[in-house]
Amino acid sequence: MNNDVYIARQPIITLDKKTYGYELLFRSIENDGLESAKFGDGTIASTRVAVNTLNHIGLHKVVGEDFAFINIDSELILTDAVLSIPKDRFILELLETIKITDNMLERIKELKKLGFKFALDDVRCSPRFMENFKPIFPYLHILKLDSTLINKNSLECHVEDIKEYDFKLLAEKVETQEDFDYFKNLGCTYFQGYFFSRPNLIKQKVLDPIYSEIFKLINLLDNESAIEDISDAFENSPDITIQLLKFMNSGTLPIKANIRSIKHAIALLGRAPLKRWLLLISFSKSKTAVDGMRSPIIVLAQNRAKLMSELASRLVSHDLNKDEASLTGIMSLIDVITDTPIEEILKELKVSNSIKNALLTHSGDLGTLLELAISIETSDTKKSKEAVDMLNISNEHLNASILESYNI
Repeated sequence: MNNDVYIARQPIITLDKKTYGYELLFRSIENDGLESAKFGDGTIASTRVAVNTLNHIGLHKVVGEDFAFINIDSELILTDAVLSIPKDRFILELLETIKITDNMLERIKELKKLGFKFALDDVRCSPRFMENFKPIFPYLHILKLDSTLINKNSLECHVEDIKEYDFKLLAEKVETQEDFDYFKNLGCTYFQGYFFSRPNLIKQKVLDPIYSEIFKLINLLDNESAIEDISDAFENSPDITIQLLKFMNSGTLPIKANIRSIKHAIALLGRAPLKRWLLLISFSKSKTAVDGMRSPIIVLAQNRAKLMSELASRLVSHDLNKDEASLTGIMSLIDVITDTPIEEILKELKVSNSIKNALLTHSGDLGTLLELAISIETSDTKKSKEAVDMLNISNEHLNASILESYNI
């Protein structure tokens, strides 16, 4: 079913009031149309923010070139899914509910060595709080002081105690000029709060993939299945494929090549990163999620991709690649799925020129193939015959391709 995803973002500014980053917060819209920040599971809320940012809205649209701050709880940090969060663009805010066990401390050290940056959220500066989190102080990038939770008299003493560490201080929930001046004089480098800006809401229309299909892909990767089998599974899940393309074009990966097919995308990303990315999506979904009826648009994209792949494999006299044809079929409905003009989408996605031309102008053999698929779906016999003649495909091959495309 179609859904709208929401992210609230609140700027984090520097001493000279320039933007350093944004804290990204989970939001939903209730039945009465009012915005809500309620969510019972921290892992799901955090991963939904990450998935919505990377796979749906786009990191650049949300934070530009600045840092994205995202909450992370003790469950998520211990999984491989966290490795799919781009370490050079995100700062992970450790929640104050995290228990600093030996296992947790080793995990934070490990991720720090990999290049991840950490902030400690909602710091109270009470003796008990400071003693509990002191073991991770050497691995923090930022300490977030909550102005509503701390005693200013005891705070100055604690600030002196922590000057030996390399982290910067961030004052959050700053609401007045007096607050800003106080924390600036205290030595804070960054600031966040209503004094500068309230969180603003970003909305994007998306299509949520069926839960079981995510785990089917994960299982294929776990079983070291052939890339053809993994590619086929992606072809049967256009919604996940579209998310993959958006993720790979989010600007967080060192990928310069234009993507030619699903196989090409998998090869560029690699199996282990692909599995971590799928895990991230799985965490972002409700643990009680069940399979629902498939969206008709997704079924159409699935059938179109299969039909174009089958046709391309039989057109040996034309320079057509069945994997490229399949990806074109999936992407031909991406504008309907995301409610975004195809021209805007293609500005963000690195795909081959032949795919771009087929989608924008239906030009080239790939574009003619797309015309044929659409004309078959709409029973437009005139356009179908024109496309068949241009491709010089026999009725035998055409009928075989149509029958095979429904054998999904």
